[in-house]
Amino acid sequence: MSLWRAPHLPLFLLGSVWAALVPLVWLWPGLSCDPVAWHRQELVLGFAGAAMGGYLLSALPHWLKLAGVEGGGISPRGTLALVFAWIIGRVAGGACQPDDVALAGLALYPLGLALCLTVPVLRAGVWGRLPIALAPLLLLLIAFRLRLASDSLTAVLGMAFLVALVGGRIVPAFLLARTGDRSGRGALPLSARLADGALGLTLVLHLVGVPEPWVGGMTLAAALGQALRIKDWALAPALRGNGDLTLLVLAWLWLPLGLAVLGLGLTGATALPVATLTHALTMGLMGSMVLAVMARAWMRRAPGRLVAGQATVVAFAVLQLATGLRLIHSEAGLLVVLPWVCAWGIMAGQGARAVGHAVPHPVFSARRSG
Repeated sequence: MSLWRAPHLPLFLLGSVWAALVPLVWLWPGLSCDPVAWHRQELVLGFAGAAMGGYLLSALPHWLKLAGVEGGGISPRGTLALVFAWIIGRVAGGACQPDDVALAGLALYPLGLALCLTVPVLRAGVWGRLPIALAPLLLLLIAFRLRLASDSLTAVLGMAFLVALVGGRIVPAFLLARTGDRSGRGALPLSARLADGALGLTLVLHLVGVPEPWVGGMTLAAALGQALRIKDWALAPALRGNGDLTLLVLAWLWLPLGLAVLGLGLTGATALPVATLTHALTMGLMGSMVLAVMARAWMRRAPGRLVAGQATVVAFAVLQLATGLRLIHSEAGLLVVLPWVCAWGIMAGQGARAVGHAVPHPVFSARRSG
């Protein structure tokens, strides 16, 4: 079967493999002239970028269908072109001192992905999906800020904001779909809009140079907002043993938890370094959300539900272990790197197996029972 017949097949596989390989730079520092900058950049553009592309391109036909447009998904040739652009970005990202050519190479994939999403959305007039279609541009800005200004806090808050915008819509949608109730679909509740606004304001305050204690206070307020929005979710399916939904909710909880931990660090309420605390939002939130969403494409289909296999559950648990160890240890040694690599090695194996199986439709949800 062709690897290019569905965009999530090559992009999820590449994202998993890259997530397992990038942390190895801590064990062999000579692999990069600037391990810290390369590690941050590649986990954003390489790992998260591939995962974002796989999800959004697979969701695109559904968005267009809601607007009465049949088809509209990316072609196999388009998928191949995007994968090629992703590979160019990884080669360009290895430059010690990125010049204009290297930066253009880094930008090629996120710009191409945004174009593949935005043009069909604009043609179909699905205006509510436009912010998500433009999300790859935010990913690009985060990566450039990391590479050119070495500003990790902007990157971390930007990634958290991105997860809030995208994940804050798909998690409650998956929960609601399992209940069979479609009446709750529509505009975001006020609590969710306020929570995202608080997180966006936190990012702005940092960008304009507000002192860290004030940014930390706003981060704590954003954490509270992201926690309170959960009260509007239909959590019953996740609490009744639906493993796929349980993984999504557990992954999401890293957002308010990670923001709270980071806020305490910025306000000076804890002695742990801020650089260490940020891993609650990178490894914990970003890693867990990507894994929980990615695995849905590979889960076994049962009537009206998805079944999270043992391998997926083990990978998720090992990823939580890696995150916990990183928050305890100030350096990413073998004790931290090994479980992370194992978790993504398992997911890469799942992705490789999926290439030989039929692509489910819908990709990320089960068909309705009955």
